[in-house]
Amino acid sequence: MRNQAPDLSVLTDRDCLITFAAMALCCDNAVRDHEMGYHQGGGTAYITAKGIMRRTGLSRTAAEHALRRLETAGLAEPASDSTAWRTSADTLTTPARQAAGTPDQLPRDTNR
Repeated sequence: MRNQAPDLSVLTDRDCLITFAAMALCCDNAVRDHEMGYHQGGGTAYITAKGIMRRTGLSRTAAEHALRRLETAGLAEPASDSTAWRTSADTLTTPARQAAGTPDQLPRDTNR
């Protein structure tokens, strides 16, 4: 588990963005069940560079590079053998650090 928010700026790169999208879809059990047409059970799904290639049309080199960049940015977790990746459970739910004194809620509209 990371102690800091992931670096979302990596998603400005097209290869990283479509790799992340393919990885998120592949690793979501409900999406996988829908694609297969039946419930496959729980578990943790990972995607390989070859899976990214098949889903996105990226070359193997581009897919591997994007997966490594996503891992470094904290948006992907490698399997124990580092040949497949998944999205981190807390990837997009880690709260961004708020500036000191920034309120949690938007101010009320005083013109009402």
